[in-house]
Amino acid sequence: MFEKEPGAGISARPDARDAQTRSGRLGLCRPTPDDADELFEMYSDPRLAEADPMLAHPSITHTRTVLQRRIAEWRQHGQGLWVLRHLLGPSAGELVGIGGCSLYANTAWNLSFSMRPQNWGRGYAQEIAAAGMARAQAVRPDLPIMAVVAARNARSSRAVERAGLHQVWQGPDNHDPDPTATMLLYADRSLSDGQIHALTR
Repeated sequence: MFEKEPGAGISARPDARDAQTRSGRLGLCRPTPDDADELFEMYSDPRLAEADPMLAHPSITHTRTVLQRRIAEWRQHGQGLWVLRHLLGPSAGELVGIGGCSLYANTAWNLSFSMRPQNWGRGYAQEIAAAGMARAQAVRPDLPIMAVVAARNARSSRAVERAGLHQVWQGPDNHDPDPTATMLLYADRSLSDGQIHALTR
């Protein structure tokens, strides 16, 4: 869908007007393999991992593997994370980040977003949270919407709280090699013990 290499008279910048949908300032694009290089650049930025080291991508191979899972989510569930691109101005087509709601353990919609550091503090997280939650509720309104956040990641905690989720659980982060790491579970409604176990194991 997007050009990867510049040519004579052709811009290498992706055209966000080709986005699947739009939300305010953002083009919301279904992920494709062509997004791998830009996403790896974002996920290998050390600033992204300062608050949550689990966000870091150690190699482009890792990014491509994760990206294939994101692509498969759309095929399987009709919903997943979007690649976010600027719609307007001189930065139109540039990568903003990735985010939205993806199905987790067939138990809940998982709200998540990662933004390039230069896009922090501009309200994009709220924009994509609103779009992702609306889409998830349209696809499977019976499922809760949740978010899992590293306790040390105050920026993400504030963002999911502003999106309307509230903390329902706190406990050890079983995916973090740091044995002292703690994670927070947020949701848009009360969750059963079984749901909490499925979402935090």
